[in-house]
Amino acid sequence: MIGNFILLFIVWIGLTNSLDIQELFVGAIVSFVVVYFFTGSSKIDLMKELKKHIKLTPLFIKDLILANIEVAKIVLNPKLPINPDIVKLNLDLDNDFDKLLIANAITLTPGTITLDITQDEILIHILDLKTQNKEILQKDIIEKYKLIM
Repeated sequence: MIGNFILLFIVWIGLTNSLDIQELFVGAIVSFVVVYFFTGSSKIDLMKELKKHIKLTPLFIKDLILANIEVAKIVLNPKLPINPDIVKLNLDLDNDFDKLLIANAITLTPGTITLDITQDEILIHILDLKTQNKEILQKDIIEKYKLIM
């Protein structure tokens, strides 16, 4: 429980970008209420989660930049050469937080959006599907992020 509180409190400080005593006090209260009333009995390893996010951030930023360039090329092309498709990919992750993290990374990347997450699959919409081979797409999206999880 204390790990969840610390993690939420750090997120609060990052989002408010303030170290004023009022902001810290409200952040502590909000973090406590969220942890006490809305989290289950699951334990969180704070160091493991921080290491995961530190490894994920450069990979996500790289993917974000490359996706922005690809979407800009599509938008600036007068013929608008797109091949939109909805793809179902397999997830082999143990916890729901990792699934949510991958789904949000996909949604935040331009040209893709997460439509649905089930226990072992994720349904995504892709603006320009370059390949019809699902195994290649599986490797490109899921396996890349799965190495970090």
